[in-house]
Amino acid sequence: MTERVIENLGAETKPTGPLRNMYRKVTATVVTFAFTTVPAMAQLPTTAPPTRGSTAGNYIQLMQDYAYDIFIFLGLALATLAFFAVSRNVIGAYGEVQDGKGTWGQLGMNFGAGVLLLVFVVFLLTEAAAIL
Repeated sequence: MTERVIENLGAETKPTGPLRNMYRKVTATVVTFAFTTVPAMAQLPTTAPPTRGSTAGNYIQLMQDYAYDIFIFLGLALATLAFFAVSRNVIGAYGEVQDGKGTWGQLGMNFGAGVLLLVFVVFLLTEAAAIL
């Protein structure tokens, strides 16, 4: 009789039907992740030195050099955004000319002002890079 209770107890704890399929899927997922994460434990790559060169032991200068690189990158991102703004404005002015709402002179003025704006932004960025 105790054997029947033990058999019934074991049968009740095993998942059946849809629960069994879900149990198999979860088990397969866990096993897959366990075996696929092994290559991810490789050694991390070394960081690239800043553009001004690496300093041996002077961590304050190293952080200043990395900050310089970050500010140069942000300046380039700002110039890219200015280029996109000017391009969008000129394309919008061209659309107005095609619709008959604007003139070619307005398009030329938009283009000229955009070019001057981009030249001014690039000039300011080069001056800021020299100051940093």
